[in-house]
Amino acid sequence: MAGVAIVGASGLLGEKLIARALERGHRVSALVRDATRVKRQAEQLTVFQIDTETGSGLEAGLERCQFVICAVGGEVGRCVTQLVGELRKRKKGIERLVLLSRLGVAESRPQSALASGPLQALLPVLRPAIFRDIGEAEGVLRTSQLPYCIFRATRLTDDPVVGTVVAVPSAHAPPHRVSRKGLAHFIVDSLEQSEWVGREVTVGAAAR
Repeated sequence: MAGVAIVGASGLLGEKLIARALERGHRVSALVRDATRVKRQAEQLTVFQIDTETGSGLEAGLERCQFVICAVGGEVGRCVTQLVGELRKRKKGIERLVLLSRLGVAESRPQSALASGPLQALLPVLRPAIFRDIGEAEGVLRTSQLPYCIFRATRLTDDPVVGTVVAVPSAHAPPHRVSRKGLAHFIVDSLEQSEWVGREVTVGAAAR
């Protein structure tokens, strides 16, 4: 059993990350801005209220956690900067900091033009501030000297089926849209596989 901190645990994906981590037998710390939004209760789940602007609450929330998953929906660069700063203070390092990014960020932008859906390739143009923010977060990770990996998700759906989730380099054609449940399973299960450290890949569903 490992300690897993999930930052942004109150969102639709965050709820599924919590569920999968508990299924795998991990001790889970849910780090959120509003603790009342986490409805799930479990013996191995502790909820921490944090402030990603000031870093308040991070030290307690990250304590005894070997893995950190950052799945926040906004102000990603600021959150990752605070996380990296806090984690670098620790005498005992972490095994991995996982960032959930998006297809179309950084080197995956050309790849997004090949994705399914008419708007996928246009999103970096239509929402430049969002993609710039996530790109800055990726840059912070690369220079952090912490063990990390970046998963750039394709379009997310609420399909209850997990299906087969795959990861491909940015030079390859992107996989298909992926369910939040399937993505959560992939992310949590990857914590048990050391080969993901240092990798930056696009994650989505395999063709059926």
